[in-house]
Amino acid sequence: METSDVWLNTDGHFAPGRELFRSERAFSVWAYTVSHGQLLLRARSVGRDGTRQSRIDVLFKPVRAVKTGINYSGLVIRCATEEERKLILADTGHARRDDRVLVLETADGRRDHVVAGAVGWSEDWEGDHEPSRLAFLAPGALPGRLLP
Repeated sequence: METSDVWLNTDGHFAPGRELFRSERAFSVWAYTVSHGQLLLRARSVGRDGTRQSRIDVLFKPVRAVKTGINYSGLVIRCATEEERKLILADTGHARRDDRVLVLETADGRRDHVVAGAVGWSEDWEGDHEPSRLAFLAPGALPGRLLP
């Protein structure tokens, strides 16, 4: 079974309005660590109908500001437009030149955002409670210890 990893962290990856990631799958906030500034979204490896599917992790780091929901039914991640970037940075109080402002969109029109230095994703066939290939989570913060 194949796995794939993508990591975007250079200016050439981030053009205003550019779509970076799209999936019709359901994602949830899986972990957030303040100490390492990591936000991990996960599409589970077992579908709602009980069928086995790949696990997809999306990691943002270092996170400087975030406005997110808990669950996403379908997910598009794109770079903010110049106008969105200005508004979000003004609202969050962050204005570092190297901050990437990323917009998270759903099919129902919800828009959230993450201000971070990089974003990446990994698709594999691991179980939901196995560690992410992208994120370091301290043992006390491992979702497998906290979630049923």
